[in-house]
Amino acid sequence: MKNRKDALFRRAIMVFMGYFAILAIPALATPMIAPDGARNSSERTYIPLPLFPASRADTGVAVHELNDPKLLDAVKDVGFSFVRSDLFWGTVQTANGWNFAPYDTLVSNLAERGLGALFILGYDHDVYSPRQAPTTPAQLAAFHAYVYQSALHYKKAAVRFEVWNEQDSKQFWLAEPSPSAYRNLLKTAVAAAKAANPKAIIATGGVTEANRSFIRSVGDISATQVGPDAVSVHPYRQQYPETVLADYRTLDQDLSAYKKVPELWATELGYPSYGYAYVSDIEDGHSPKARARQAKYAVRLFLANWIAQIGLTAYYDMRDDGPNPHDREHNFGLLDANNIKLPVYNATKYLFSFTANVSDARYFINDYDKYIVLKLITASATKYVIWCYGDGSTIDLDTSRLPGNASVTDMYGTPRASTGIQAVPETLGPVFISVPS
Repeated sequence: MKNRKDALFRRAIMVFMGYFAILAIPALATPMIAPDGARNSSERTYIPLPLFPASRADTGVAVHELNDPKLLDAVKDVGFSFVRSDLFWGTVQTANGWNFAPYDTLVSNLAERGLGALFILGYDHDVYSPRQAPTTPAQLAAFHAYVYQSALHYKKAAVRFEVWNEQDSKQFWLAEPSPSAYRNLLKTAVAAAKAANPKAIIATGGVTEANRSFIRSVGDISATQVGPDAVSVHPYRQQYPETVLADYRTLDQDLSAYKKVPELWATELGYPSYGYAYVSDIEDGHSPKARARQAKYAVRLFLANWIAQIGLTAYYDMRDDGPNPHDREHNFGLLDANNIKLPVYNATKYLFSFTANVSDARYFINDYDKYIVLKLITASATKYVIWCYGDGSTIDLDTSRLPGNASVTDMYGTPRASTGIQAVPETLGPVFISVPS
């Protein structure tokens, strides 16, 4: 965690330095990027990202179906390492005792594919906490039993937990959100999970967007008991993905003051192809234009999270929830409702493949001209991912310094020219360069 915070601080310094330097060159000049493929090149003063490989490796996706092996095959095929799903209290605690069978099927199918699970602990229970989140002593005691049994049952499985979902929203809290009431629930759940399994990994529920105010109001429970292993956010945004970096920076600053500093997790985030401002000029969520833009934003969102070295990322959603091109909730998936691979599926799969087996990661960000250069070292190649962000931003990419065996592709892996100078506007999406050792 300390390494990640140091990296974020250094990044802020570099943003300032980049801004200062750009003022010294002629105004309106298109920035020129000229990578040379050398492992120790000083072409840029890069900021090291020691936790980049770990952040990338702990990236998963939301699923809603508990028994769909083919869907899990697709999860594995893309490159995700876990799925996120609800572990409904009302399902596992029945009149006849505890019943985890539906979830055991999912966990077993995941294990066969080398995947893990992130289970959401919630919500109301018809008997023990009807139509409301647990708030009374009796309700909290019942919730304690549910969390304890869940952590005990999955003690030997690759399962992690988060406490509730979007507890800062009335829709999920089932009442007016209350930081103090959620704090009591969190304390109860963390104590129960750690009592059942001291090695259990448990996080706070993800708040909507990056609701810093709610997180600060809940406060640090680790001052008086064992605290959560992570604090979760759902940093959805209508604008371009790179704006999340500022949110992560302020949240990291807040969490650094905790007695036990937790990781920062992004347990739900994504871009639908319909209904968000970034596609407001497109009326059909199934149009090639909308789906290509979705793919571009999703790839950049993953890259932003890995650059921020977030402890865990869970993308939403693996499959569209329905076939309506004009319903936002039907347009989040990597697969459509009929399991057809969408552009965002193919682009995400290529991103995971390209960034595999990285031993060293560094990046440079110019927040004035709005472009990012990510440099990756593997045993067999030096690689770059280069892109612009922000409306109208563009750079010129000079590939003349690259050796003849270098490859240049777009975000789907389609080859591009590997010699000369080529424009890389924001509309294109990231460009991928690989130089074999």
